[in-house]
Amino acid sequence: MAATATLMLMLLCCTQHVGAQQSDNYRSLLRNPNVKVESTNLPIVLINVGGKTILRDSYVLAKMTIIDNGEGNTNHADTTAWPGQHIDYEGWIALKYRGNTSFTSADKKPYAFRTLETNDVEGKKKKVALLDMPKDNKWGFIAPWCDETMMRDVLSFELGRPWFEWVPRGRMCEVMLDGTYYGVYVLCERVSKGKYRLDLDDPGETDGDLTGDYHVSVDHGYDPHFVSGYHPWQAMDGSKVAWNYQIKYEYGDPDDEEFASLPEGAREALHQEVDKMEASFMADDWNSAEGGYRKRIDVQSFIDYMLSTEVSMNIDGYRLSTHLYKHGEKRCEKEGTDPRWKATLWDYNIAWGNANYYDGEKTDQWQYELNMKFQGDDCPVPFYWYRMLQDERFVDDLKERWQQYRNANYSTERIMHTVDSLATLIKSGGAADRNEQAWGVFTRDYIWPMPYYAKSYDDAVDHMKEWIQRRLLFLDRHLLPPRTVETEPIGVASGWNADIVAEQLPANNYTTVTVDGADRAFYAESLRSSGGLPKNRSITSAHEQATFELAPYNGQNALSLRNNGQQGTIVFDVPVETSELFVLATSGNGNAEVRITLNYADGTTTDAGLYTIRDWSVRQEALQGDEAVTALGNIQRANNTYSSDNHYCLFDFSIPTDNRQLQSVTFTSNNDAYASIMALSALKSSSASGVKNICERVGSNTGTAIYNLGGIRIGQWQKGINIVRTTDGKVVKVMK
Repeated sequence: MAATATLMLMLLCCTQHVGAQQSDNYRSLLRNPNVKVESTNLPIVLINVGGKTILRDSYVLAKMTIIDNGEGNTNHADTTAWPGQHIDYEGWIALKYRGNTSFTSADKKPYAFRTLETNDVEGKKKKVALLDMPKDNKWGFIAPWCDETMMRDVLSFELGRPWFEWVPRGRMCEVMLDGTYYGVYVLCERVSKGKYRLDLDDPGETDGDLTGDYHVSVDHGYDPHFVSGYHPWQAMDGSKVAWNYQIKYEYGDPDDEEFASLPEGAREALHQEVDKMEASFMADDWNSAEGGYRKRIDVQSFIDYMLSTEVSMNIDGYRLSTHLYKHGEKRCEKEGTDPRWKATLWDYNIAWGNANYYDGEKTDQWQYELNMKFQGDDCPVPFYWYRMLQDERFVDDLKERWQQYRNANYSTERIMHTVDSLATLIKSGGAADRNEQAWGVFTRDYIWPMPYYAKSYDDAVDHMKEWIQRRLLFLDRHLLPPRTVETEPIGVASGWNADIVAEQLPANNYTTVTVDGADRAFYAESLRSSGGLPKNRSITSAHEQATFELAPYNGQNALSLRNNGQQGTIVFDVPVETSELFVLATSGNGNAEVRITLNYADGTTTDAGLYTIRDWSVRQEALQGDEAVTALGNIQRANNTYSSDNHYCLFDFSIPTDNRQLQSVTFTSNNDAYASIMALSALKSSSASGVKNICERVGSNTGTAIYNLGGIRIGQWQKGINIVRTTDGKVVKVMK
């Protein structure tokens, strides 16, 4: 009993500590509290609370000064030594801490503040324009902590801005509180009503109409909140419902306190508007062209939210910090606007591959599927996102919109340009270095929930850019029209460690390991035609359309990884230069997770990320369309018994590479499923036609390859001398 009481006391103390305030405003958490800003290209924010403890649940009075001499000019924190600088704002604010996990799990704390008319924390608020953002009185400071690039929120807002009715604006800045430097922050608009934001009137303001204006967020359900009349689904078709969990809405505008001053019944009217929206997804005519859910939501806005969530793999998407708003019906009749529910963006700090749970770092998964894969979270994805994906018209519109994205600011080039521009902004004036001096982010062993620990700011940015390229490839495969690829199987010099294909009987003598936990292996067509792997060992994927060549069946023909942490490297017979690598694989004992590392001939490596290889057992009704080969069989190694029906599969996926000479690929298992890597293929270079033209000029029909002067095979022309070998033995030197 004493031990139990002690444990309960320890838990209570820990719980109290999480929510407790530190009187030094967390100055003690800084690795270096003596960092100074002499000059910077970012706006400088000076906040003075006079030593008061900042709180989470109520505001404290503070004085704030913002120094901003304009784009391209230098800002100085020492206003005495540097008089005459442009003061963007100087006045009183009401300040408090904000955020949920962004507060409790971060040393650098985010803030919310209101601009005030006078030095009365409860006094009249004052609408002001800050850093070229339109006038308002509700503002926030986003505190990049687990985001080592410090740009994920701003990147999401900038990419999404052209597609939404309104998206928050934010400006990078450096913050000093009571003379102490706290690092790089984002001074940001908050998702709230305002003439230049959600532009919401008070409910009843237009002819007593209580059908709007409203703003809610799907979120944790911290009080005060209300719950949906429907439960979340754990199957795409609604055949499995999570009865133990609820969809929770938190009040945005009006907030909980404001209902008392509004017309009677305003709160109930808000609930009814949400009820009507949700009920439209369950109506008999739910997917009709004129009625159903399309009458209650702005479908284009929801599509844009889905694409913004999926391209960034935002694991909070749909279920947390998901802001929905609408305007009243009578107001919209007068103004000719739309009274349906719309969405906007918020909270992307653990998006873009920046979470080590719920598949957050993967590029080959869908965030909307979270309820099926992780059924124990009490903040699940609302059912209506699944309902919309049952509507063929919605899916067609989603794909069409993605094509528009990729032709505009979501093109790979435009995204990379945006990332580079933000990185330059943060680095060029020394802000990234000062933030590191203050917090020592790149020297820490653990920061929740980062999956990748960068060595430097440049490394963090490069890692995110590589992740984005892989993510774009995944979305393009599923949302753009099928492409035609021309690939070439890659010859393997070493790396196969297992024989998983029986070419003769007894199978136990002609294989070395099992594909799954039931001691089963593949077999060749020469042994049995039905369900066997092809005699010529050539496979063209039904998914990626890539061509693979399996290793001979009478030897080692797979890289088998069966334990968490097990690693193997497949070395090519000659280096390959390609923009895309294709992998043919399968898994037993559940889905396998493998981390892939690309090893280049120049000695450099690239972490290509974590990939999922599905379990090989997929019956007809469960096929997803991303299978490379279906209807394969298997054989029991111990007794030579064939599977009763052939429902086993191979899968393929592609990995973007950077067109340097790729020498080998390392696979590392991330769980205890049985991963089997069976073949590799490379996207052929567009220089193939150039080789053909050169060969024709020297009297040969076919060129075998291009080599550099060192004799290493390359996939495309390089500057300088290139060597072309032809099938008739000729060698031609070509200068580019």
